[in-house]
Amino acid sequence: GFARASAAALRTGRGLVTVPIFILVLQVTVKKRLDVAGAAARWQARLPELVRRAWREPRF
Repeated sequence: GFARASAAALRTGRGLVTVPIFILVLQVTVKKRLDVAGAAARWQARLPELVRRAWREPRF
């Protein structure tokens, strides 16, 4: 434990410090900002058409 502040310390304020006290709170939930599965599905659907457009037949 700690010693209590003396009457003189309480009266003058010398030697006293403010100590922040943290109270435990429930964690907050943050909305998902990046939909990786959705982005992957969109690109997966577009990929065949992109490949077809960029395809070059070899010249012999």
